[in-house]
Amino acid sequence: MGMMHFRDKLPLTWCLVMQLSCILHQTSSVDWPEEQSRKESLSPVDPDSKMIPEEQLRKEIPHTSDGGLASLDTNKCKPNTPFIWCLPQDYNQEKHPFTYFHLVNKSLPWDYAFRFVIEEISNINDKSQTMSISMYFAVSWLEPRLKINESATEWSEARTGPANEVNESPEILKYIWYPELEIYGLDTFGRQRVLKEMSGVRIIKNKTITYELGVRITISCRMNFDDYPLDAHTCQFQVGSYYDTHETVTCSSFFIYDLDRQRSLQHFIQIESLPSEFKVMELPSGIYAACGFQVRLQRKQMQFLVQVYLPSFMFVIVSWVSFLIKPEVVPGRMALLVTLFLVLINIFNSVRENAPISSRLNAIDLYLVVCIFLVFGALMEYAVILLLLKKRRKPMRTIDQGLRHLFAASNGAAAVPLRDTNTREMLVTYANNKAVITEAVQNAQHEQRQLTGEGYYTGQISKPPDVGLSVRKQALVDNIDAWAMWISPPMFIFWNICYWIAYRPWTDKLSY
Repeated sequence: MGMMHFRDKLPLTWCLVMQLSCILHQTSSVDWPEEQSRKESLSPVDPDSKMIPEEQLRKEIPHTSDGGLASLDTNKCKPNTPFIWCLPQDYNQEKHPFTYFHLVNKSLPWDYAFRFVIEEISNINDKSQTMSISMYFAVSWLEPRLKINESATEWSEARTGPANEVNESPEILKYIWYPELEIYGLDTFGRQRVLKEMSGVRIIKNKTITYELGVRITISCRMNFDDYPLDAHTCQFQVGSYYDTHETVTCSSFFIYDLDRQRSLQHFIQIESLPSEFKVMELPSGIYAACGFQVRLQRKQMQFLVQVYLPSFMFVIVSWVSFLIKPEVVPGRMALLVTLFLVLINIFNSVRENAPISSRLNAIDLYLVVCIFLVFGALMEYAVILLLLKKRRKPMRTIDQGLRHLFAASNGAAAVPLRDTNTREMLVTYANNKAVITEAVQNAQHEQRQLTGEGYYTGQISKPPDVGLSVRKQALVDNIDAWAMWISPPMFIFWNICYWIAYRPWTDKLSY
């Protein structure tokens, strides 16, 4: 019975042992907090750890075409390895190539060669005095430390570039020395991109390196707008070494410009070689060699001739018509002159708003000011005539004389002095009658036609009283319009001849 009881309890004991074993195994696989922290501090994925994960390391190491690991410095020469060109093992990117001029039997100064393939002058901003240029910018320099494998077939294969040249990625400039350049008067420098940056490097068999890239450059241009809009300007694009003076580095350049690809701008454009006086830059730090090209600009003038000069010329001529209008026609003559004056003022304000800043009154402002002055002169001439005509309207009778004349005209009696107060009041009352006043006015008009002077018709011709204008001044009023009509046209024509001869807009200023 005892044996049977032990066998019945054996499976239960075995299950307890197995459960205890599982618990102990789980406990041994769990680290204490201190141990877990120590392991995490040594983990390769720890962001603060100095260790690089193995997977990341394998990705960053360059691979060869067969999947093997390549050297980290792929531009250095390696023994028993075929190459087109390579750099010596002791190559120092910080050292200038001209320090090794003995390797190519060459002396200082070192030479930089520039090539500018100009697409177009894309913008000329008069307000900011800048010019934007789209072009391909290339610079070449000799690197005597290059190792060239002249027997490599790539020098003669067209797929790698022109003969004796191989194309390389711009990334190799991370391992090769390249010059520090300065563009004088640079405002902005933008690299052109499509999917990637439009640039490339060419290694030439004679150890010359050429770096070329597509750029959009904006440079400042000193412009003088005193002759605006009959102005012309010259702008220089100059580039040279940033550190090295002309004793160490010189340069040469040439440009290619296709005028047919140039968009229409407000200027005629001509590009020429950089004059010799601009090939040297004298700065406080030294004298530097400069290369580049010069751009000549001449503003297109037809738009201004049609929109500003011709209307202003015509308005001045129209103002002379006022001299043919009788001075008594005040509304018509005054409206004509005031309208022309205000229109010219409006044109002047519009031109000034769009014109660039100048050191003095520019050409178009000067022309408009003279036109405004001529119209203003015609207006002042008419104002003088009106002033003289106002004197002519001086009353020819006093109040007593007028009432006496009205009374005499209505009763047919001789005029008597109105010294009696009662009689004066009676006449005033009588004059207020509408019908009598109307008849008196008609009689006065009839009598006025019978006057031979400024006296009253009494059957005898009397000497006119000396009122209003004198005979001499009356002649001046009658002839002042004729004088203005004869003086204004010759004066305006003479001014135009002097103006256009001085500015000579018909000359080709680009050829100077």
